[in-house]
Amino acid sequence: MSSPTTAAEFREALGKEYGEYVAAVPININGARAFNVGDPVPVSHVERNVVEPDQVKKINTASGRKVIAAATQES
Repeated sequence: MSSPTTAAEFREALGKEYGEYVAAVPININGARAFNVGDPVPVSHVERNVVEPDQVKKINTASGRKVIAAATQES
């Protein structure tokens, strides 16, 4: 993520970083829970292979919306 200089730029950068993927399964990183099902996952984690592609779904797909809906109903 580049360095935003205004609050609006920061919000936009966060939206881009966290607005594409959602955790489809519980994700642990180095033995610690990092994301629960339905949590937004940073794009950079997927691009850098911090999380496996099969652990996330794109938010704008039917499978991604299904994960979000199921996680919302559980909480």
